Amino acid sequence: MRMILMVMLMAWAFAVPSGLSARLEANTQQQDSSGSHASPPRPPSRWWATDKYKQELKLTTEQSAELEQIVQTTMARMKADKEDLDRAHSDFRQLMERPAASERELLKAAERLEMARYSIAKERTTMLVRIHSVLTPEQRRGLDAIAKRNEAERNRQK
Repeated sequence: MRMILMVMLMAWAFAVPSGLSARLEANTQQQDSSGSHASPPRPPSRWWATDKYKQELKLTTEQSAELEQIVQTTMARMKADKEDLDRAHSDFRQLMERPAASERELLKAAERLEMARYSIAKERTTMLVRIHSVLTPEQRRGLDAIAKRNEAERNRQK
């Protein structure tokens, strides 16, 4: 799950809110199927506070501050959600290893695990909606162009 957050935050750094969901879903599904865990997530690149991008997108000081607040609030909530997810995952795994665990216990634990995953996804989507509402249509198009340039650059470096 840490990998999900790390991938999400790295991808989000230069992605457009409207186009990011599909990429994040693909990354989430990829990580879920691999089952691997990585180091704790890095905070996203603060593109909204970078002079280069602020100028290119014509972000106002107010927009930049609002985006910062959205991300800070979301990161705090996602950290709590991540802790809940880790606990639910651990509980589920322990139950699965217990030979006497009933189907009912397993289903309840599975439901808690899925609800924890849902909470993270919901928080991420809510953040994207909030960011979307701060940016103008022109700024969203500009951010999409930046994301495409950065993605092309990353692909050239591979």
